[in-house]
Order: sequence, then structure tokens, then C-alpha cells
Amino acid sequence: MTVPLSAPRSWLSEFRLRVRRERALIALFDLSRQKGAGLRLAKLYAFGVFVSYALVISLTRGNGREAAIHGFVRAALVSLSWVVGGLAALGTAQSLAQQSERDALSALALQRGFAHSSLFRARTAAATLRVARLVGIPALLLVAVGVARGSSLSWALAVAPAVVVYACVLGLTLAFLAQLSAELSARHPRALLAMFVLGPLLLSLANPRYPSLPRLFSGLLSQLLSVGAALS
Repeated sequence: MTVPLSAPRSWLSEFRLRVRRERALIALFDLSRQKGAGLRLAKLYAFGVFVSYALVISLTRGNGREAAIHGFVRAALVSLSWVVGGLAALGTAQSLAQQSERDALSALALQRGFAHSSLFRARTAAATLRVARLVGIPALLLVAVGVARGSSLSWALAVAPAVVVYACVLGLTLAFLAQLSAELSARHPRALLAMFVLGPLLLSLANPRYPSLPRLFSGLLSQLLSVGAALS
């Protein structure tokens, strides 16, 4: 008696299966970092930034109210980027440097048939999503508050995608630096990550010709938000 062979899978079904497996691996690494002290502190600060700026936007009056709301949204994004995003990145670097937990998760993933390259991608993607959520969600909610207080819908429709792009690029950058810090210094990953960010910043303050992450992302934020300002 012959056993019938299963029909070969199409490239589309193979692609969908691979995507589902990658998403499951990202979720595994993301869930493993949810209980870290740095992430809890970042969530608390993100909530505080949203509440404080939502209150300020709600109380804004006068003829220049719309321009003031735009300025408050930008200021909130700056705070979210370098305090909330920084705390999340520092917590990620510390957790990635914890060899026992990292080896356990890696061994589990390897047993499920994942390659080593997939582990690096999943760790980076998980850290990127954490930072992007913590920065992007409060900012998007503030955009909604701004619309409720009189900003134009066209401004919101232009700014919302800009916020998503900005949060994702920031998240990817901080996630990569957190990974690099954990790889280079397992004993002091947070100090090394702080040096990567603050070192160029101090140099740029002394000499504006030197680039720094805060300055580069400030320029990116201004470029992205200028589209919404032009439509308002």
C-alpha cells in the first residue's frame, strides 16, 4: 500500500508560513522583556507625558491655538523620544546582556527550527516595536486630542503617518544600538549605550559640525511635521 504524497505548497503559502513563524518569534522576544524595570518605568513616563500634554492642549485658548497645539505635539514627541525611548532602550540592552535568559530563549527558538540570523532579526524587531509603541501611541493620541481642540483634520491625516514613520525609525535605531551595546559589553551595556548617544551629543554641543542622534532626529521630526503644518 502506497502512501499518497502531499501536494507541494505554493510559494505564497510558504511565504505566509514564514511570516507567521517570524511574527511568533518576535512575539516571544517581546513578551520576555515586558516585565523589565526599565520598560515599566518607560510606560509610566509615557503615560505621564500624554496626560500632561493632553491637559495643556485642552486648556489652550486664543487665536494662536492651532499653532500652539502643533508645538505641544512636537515637544511631546521630543520628550517621548529621548526619555521614554531611552529608558526602553536601556532596559533592552540590559536584558539582552543577561546571558542565561538570552541562551534559554535562543535554545528554545533553535529547537523550533529557527536559524541564528532569525534570532538577531527577531530581537531587533521586538525592541523596535517596543520603542515605536511607547513613542508613537501617546503621540497619536495627542494628535487626536489636538483635533478635538480645533486642529484641522488635514493636519492630523498628514501628521499621523509622519509620527508612525518617525517612531519606527527611532525604534530601529535605538534597538540596533541596544543590541550592539549588549554584544560589545555584557557587563556594562547601559553605560555603553549611553556613551553611544551622549558622546556625539556632547561633541556636537562643543562643535556643531559633529552630528548626533538627537540633532539628526530633531531634523527628521521637523521635516516630517512640516508637511502637516503646511496643510493646516
